[in-house]
Amino acid sequence: MSKHFIALRVRPLRKWSDVAAATEHGQRTRRVDHVDLARSHLNEHFEYDPEAGGLAKVGEPADITVAFRRRAEQLGARWHKTAIVGTEIMFIASPEFFTGGDSTCDLSRAHRWAEACLKAWEGLFPGQSVAARLDLDETTPHLSIFFLPLHVRHYRSETRRLKDPCSARLTISHNKTFGEAKGPDILSMLQSWIAAEMQAAGFDLKRGLRVDETGATNKTPTAGRRAVAAARQLAAEIEEIARQDAADRRLQTELEINSKLIEVSTTIDAVHEKLHAEDARNRTVAEELQGERQVLDAEWMKLREAQDKLLNRIQTLDRVMHDIARELGVTATGTFWSRLKAIADAIEERRGGGGPAFRPG
Repeated sequence: MSKHFIALRVRPLRKWSDVAAATEHGQRTRRVDHVDLARSHLNEHFEYDPEAGGLAKVGEPADITVAFRRRAEQLGARWHKTAIVGTEIMFIASPEFFTGGDSTCDLSRAHRWAEACLKAWEGLFPGQSVAARLDLDETTPHLSIFFLPLHVRHYRSETRRLKDPCSARLTISHNKTFGEAKGPDILSMLQSWIAAEMQAAGFDLKRGLRVDETGATNKTPTAGRRAVAAARQLAAEIEEIARQDAADRRLQTELEINSKLIEVSTTIDAVHEKLHAEDARNRTVAEELQGERQVLDAEWMKLREAQDKLLNRIQTLDRVMHDIARELGVTATGTFWSRLKAIADAIEERRGGGGPAFRPG
C-alpha cells in the first residue's frame, strides 16, 4: 500500500488585488478550467465568528477583503504602508487519500480531514484566521485558510525603539511570521507539525518529502497552472507550426505530383501520337498487302485453271496413249515417259518391217 502525504503551503497575499482575486476565486465568478462548476455546491465555507472565537461554517463564500479589515479592526492591528496584506495557508494531501474503493472522492473523509486541519491551525494561531474554504470541485480536495500574520512591534525602526514598551503596536507582518532568515526553517517545522497533527487526529498521513530528497522544484497551484497553460500554448504553437509545415509539404508534394503527371501525360501523348502514326503505317501496309494478296489470288486462280486444262490434256493424252498401246499390242506401264518410249519403240519397229504399220483411227 502506497504512502499518503500531507503538505502545507504558505502564500503571501501581497496586495489587496490579490485578496480580491482570492475572493472571486472562492465565489467562482471567474471561469477557470480546473474547476468543475457542477460540483461547486459541495464546497464548504468558513468565516470568523467573534462569539465562537474562531472559524464557523457559513453558507456563502466570504468576502476576504471585508473579513481581513473587520478582524484587524477587532484586534487593533494595523498594516504599514508597504506591508503584505495577509497570508493564504493551503493544506493539501495525496489525491489517493480522498478516494474510495470506486476511485471517487470520499466527501465524508474530506470533511473530517478539513475539520482536523482547521482545529490544528486555530490551535496554533488562535483568532488570526478570518476565513477558510474547502474546495471539492477541483481535481483534488484542498483547504485554504486566510490568515492575519500578527506581530507585536516594540520599535519605530531598527534604530528608533519606542520609549514606552507598553505602547507597543500590533501590526500585520507576513515576513515577521513566515519570512526573514528563519523563514525556511519555520516552513519546514510547519510541515512536520501538520503531519504530527494528522497522525494525532487518526489520519495515516506522512510528512511530504523534502526538496533535497525529491529534487523537485515546488510550485504553487497557480504557478503550476500557468506552467501547464504555457506548455499547452507552446504545444498549440508547435502543433500549428507542424500543421502549417505539413500543409506546405502537402502543397509541395501536390506540385511535384502535378509536375510528374504533366510530364507523364506529355510522354503518354507522344506515345499515343507515335502509336497512331505506326497504326496508320500498318494500315497502309495492310492495304498494300491486301492488294498484293488479291493479285496473288487472281494469279493462283489462273494457275489453277491452267493446271486443270493441263490435267485434262494429260488425261486425254493418257487415254490416247492407252488406245495406241492397245492397238500396237504394247504393254505400256510405268511413268508417262516410259509408256511414251514403249509406244515410240513399237511404232519404230513396225516402220522398220517388224509388223503392220499403225494407222490411228
